[in-house]
Amino acid sequence: MPCNAFRAACLVALTLCLCQIHVLPSTVFGADRFIIKFATVAPEGSTWMNHMRDLDQVLKKKSEGRIGFKIYAGGVAGDELDVLRKIRIGQIHSAAFSGVGFGQILPMVRVLDLPFLFRDHNEADLVHRELQGFFSSRFQEKGFELISWAEVGNVHIFSKKPIRKVEDLSPLKVWAWSGDPIAKETFTAMGTNPIPLAITDVTTSLNTGMIDTVYAPPLGALALQWYTALNYMMSLPLAHSTGAVLITKDYADQMPPDLFQMLREAFQKAMVTLTAELRAQNEETIRLLEERGLTALPVPSGPDLQAFHNIHNHVALALAGQIYPKELLEQVYTILGRRP
Repeated sequence: MPCNAFRAACLVALTLCLCQIHVLPSTVFGADRFIIKFATVAPEGSTWMNHMRDLDQVLKKKSEGRIGFKIYAGGVAGDELDVLRKIRIGQIHSAAFSGVGFGQILPMVRVLDLPFLFRDHNEADLVHRELQGFFSSRFQEKGFELISWAEVGNVHIFSKKPIRKVEDLSPLKVWAWSGDPIAKETFTAMGTNPIPLAITDVTTSLNTGMIDTVYAPPLGALALQWYTALNYMMSLPLAHSTGAVLITKDYADQMPPDLFQMLREAFQKAMVTLTAELRAQNEETIRLLEERGLTALPVPSGPDLQAFHNIHNHVALALAGQIYPKELLEQVYTILGRRP
């Protein structure tokens, strides 16, 4: 065998060995030790990451070091679509996804992200609770375990020019997250031609004037500093953005059942606390953004409010049968006790 070919063969063999070491859990003191490689776009220092660091310590202590996290925060592993690609090749085991990410795995979950669907947090909590078992089994079919819902929260539209009615959006340069059919359909229905970008490109695009309108939870707009390039926020939430923590079924199946149950219970408990804190902080963040010069526009009323609700009706029906079954949409309406 020529020297170069021999070296190449050795390199391939070494790579395969390293891949095996990467995928399998390590063994410490005779027990398997699972270090979950976890990715999120939440930045260090955020409420989300503070809870993740606390959860890591709780699990390490409770499991006597058998389980913990190696966390890739702030989008260092890429945006959610990048992370999903890395999960599929085994570089990442678990991640916190918004609808854009988990919608690539199980598109029907995006029914929860429809614009102007929920009127308050209680409605969102009710639907998530009622449908958790249904979605858990569907995620399993796709090779993932749903560890917990992880709220992103109410998403608002931030813009340089005021938006008081649907027609105000048409002249604006609106960002839509690349690969998100809900955002594309919503803003198209509002009369705009949305500009698709990865979330990691939004800051630069705001600063260069490529876009002048974005959507985010208030905490996200603050943490990512998007608000500094904008003047207004719609007080009417565009949507309640559902988040989920997923782990690959292959990796979860390597864990002893008691350890996996410990992970799930600890995560769900942490997410309940996080959700309550995020909701309170989002309200406080809105007040902080106003103090820094952002104007929160009042919720529209009368025909102007109905026009936004009509956007929901249009988008929900347009995507039924494409992203989610119409029967699932009907089930959500039944749980909410109303019709569009």
